[in-house]
Amino acid sequence: MSAVNPPPLTGIRVLDVSHNLAGPLTGMHLADLGAEVVKIERPTGDEWRDHEEIPGHPGRSRHYIQANRGKKAVCIDLTRPEGREIAHALVRRSDVLVTNMRPGVPERLGIGWEECRRQNPHLVYCAMSAFGADGRLGGRAGYDIVLEAKAGFMAPSWHGDDQTPKSSPIPINDTALPLLACTGILAALYERERSGLGQRVEATILGAAVALNAHSLVRLEDVEAPLVPRFSRAFYRAYRTSDGWLAVGAYAERLVVRFCQAIGLPDLLDDPRFVRRGDRVAHEQEIVEIVAPVMARRTTEEWDLILAEAGVPAGPVCERDDLLWEPHLRETGLLEETTDEEVGRVTMMAPSVRLSRTPARMGAPAGHLGADTREVLLDLGYAPDAVDRLEADGVVVSRRE
Repeated sequence: MSAVNPPPLTGIRVLDVSHNLAGPLTGMHLADLGAEVVKIERPTGDEWRDHEEIPGHPGRSRHYIQANRGKKAVCIDLTRPEGREIAHALVRRSDVLVTNMRPGVPERLGIGWEECRRQNPHLVYCAMSAFGADGRLGGRAGYDIVLEAKAGFMAPSWHGDDQTPKSSPIPINDTALPLLACTGILAALYERERSGLGQRVEATILGAAVALNAHSLVRLEDVEAPLVPRFSRAFYRAYRTSDGWLAVGAYAERLVVRFCQAIGLPDLLDDPRFVRRGDRVAHEQEIVEIVAPVMARRTTEEWDLILAEAGVPAGPVCERDDLLWEPHLRETGLLEETTDEEVGRVTMMAPSVRLSRTPARMGAPAGHLGADTREVLLDLGYAPDAVDRLEADGVVVSRRE
């Protein structure tokens, strides 16, 4: 039954005027949920096209074809008046606009919030940036690594004073930000059902970093006594095994008990130093020195099976791309294979959220710069000879077979 039902955002039109990662991923999630997404690129193309370019296929990279899947590729020079006219025509027929340009740039290109609201008062306008437009850092440029550093994700205390701080192996803020942006967009679309009006949604990389750090960003302003640590990482850490590493997540007390029993140390918690959770903080290293030699006696796979049987959360420490070979992802539909007419078979992440009646669907890998320009302009009502003139004048770029 669910296979024949259209995805939930069917009928919603999105204008994606973004580049690199966070903005395009936002459009990708909306496209997966059924929205019709038109992606506008400048004549030089999105920089993400050159990121890990596919050999023999200039202008197409493995990251780009995923982040922009399921979208219509339109290339318009928004610095030209004629290009802005096309953009305004698209704004008038859109429900959502997504941009991650630096504050002030959309205004210079004629697609700022005020202009777009004038063109279409029903538009939900999502403005994404590093720090937002307001405050002392408003308008500053920034990428994921800058906010990882500012938010404490690269703290020297984690690396040692003599080591260079390292960023996450994944752009953690840039991938979290689209999820927050989509939340805001969907909320605004829901509210529009009541008011009939659009609104501006702002989402920032800084905001994503704050959201990811929410558990630690709490300060008790009127409590002077120092907080008492009650959580030891002795049972919430990675341990070296005989052939690799295993991460153990025995956070709750019942899990700590199960863990000690499963690894053959059932009396560990009877030690007066380790009976109370608070005491384990002070004696954390002593616990590690007892547990580590035990964990080193077996392989990662052996411990993984033993702890799974005991009901203790644990898993192997893998390289990033090892996840592609995890069978569970295919068994549960988190990875899907599709076919691109040029590069052949492509495996990529599928929609991560399941809807039972109106499931999301993974779109086709993103194509070449301007692949759909002509189709979109004709659909807007431009005559074929008018499109020809716009192409000849360099206002738009269209890929012709």
